[in-house]
Amino acid sequence: MYTFVLSERVLTDNVLLIPDDCQFKGNYIAIVKEYSYATSRSDKEKITRFIKKSSLYKFLRKNYPEFDVFDVPLLNNYE
Repeated sequence: MYTFVLSERVLTDNVLLIPDDCQFKGNYIAIVKEYSYATSRSDKEKITRFIKKSSLYKFLRKNYPEFDVFDVPLLNNYE
């Protein structure tokens, strides 16, 4: 599995997860894990799963415009 950092924070990072050669269970091509500050001791984790490459691109352009999607050559394997 490949991990790409979308945004860095002091304690946690928001990350994009992409499988090596096949899809995740449930036919997902990518997973984004986002953390939001809950308390001084913990963060809440929000997991977003993607089946289509177009919906992943739309999500990343909207929420992480500084992240260049085309730097991820593994996404070219999916239609």
